[in-house]
Amino acid sequence: MSLVISAKREPRWMTPFNSTPLICVAFGSTAESESFAERISDFSEASALVDTEVSNAEFVHAIAKHQSAWLIVDDEMQSNSNMKALAKHAAATHEYFRCMVVGEIDEKAWPANTIFLSSDALSTAVIDRLRNESHVLRISISRNRHMRRLQSR
Repeated sequence: MSLVISAKREPRWMTPFNSTPLICVAFGSTAESESFAERISDFSEASALVDTEVSNAEFVHAIAKHQSAWLIVDDEMQSNSNMKALAKHAAATHEYFRCMVVGEIDEKAWPANTIFLSSDALSTAVIDRLRNESHVLRISISRNRHMRRLQSR
C-alpha cells in the first residue's frame, strides 16, 4: 500500500480515542497530493495516496485505526474506477468514512455521504470545509459513542 504520511509530527490538538481523522489525498499529481496533505496536517493525520492501485483490504485496514477517515479526490482522479470502488468499499465497512470530491459531479458513482465541491473552489475553501466537516463528524462520533455507552447500561 502506498500511503505516504506527509507530516512526521503529531497534530497540534491530539484528542482521546484516536479521534484525529485520517485524511487520504488522491490528486492527479503526486506532488500536489503531498503538498495538500502537508497543508492539512495541523488538524489531521494526512497522507498522500500515491498508488492508485491500492487494494480495498489494505485501505480499509489503514482507515480502521481511526475513528473517522476521509478520501479527497480531485477532478482528474474522480474518474478513476479504482478510487470509486475503494470509496464505496470503505464506506460500506467503516461507519465514519467520508469522501470529498473536488470537481465535476457524478453523484451516483460515489458513496451516499460524499461532499462535492466545485472545481473552481480555492484550496483554502476546500481546507476550511474539510476542517469544519471533520470537526462536525468528530462531535457526532462522540455523541454516538456516549449514547451507546448509556444504552448498554
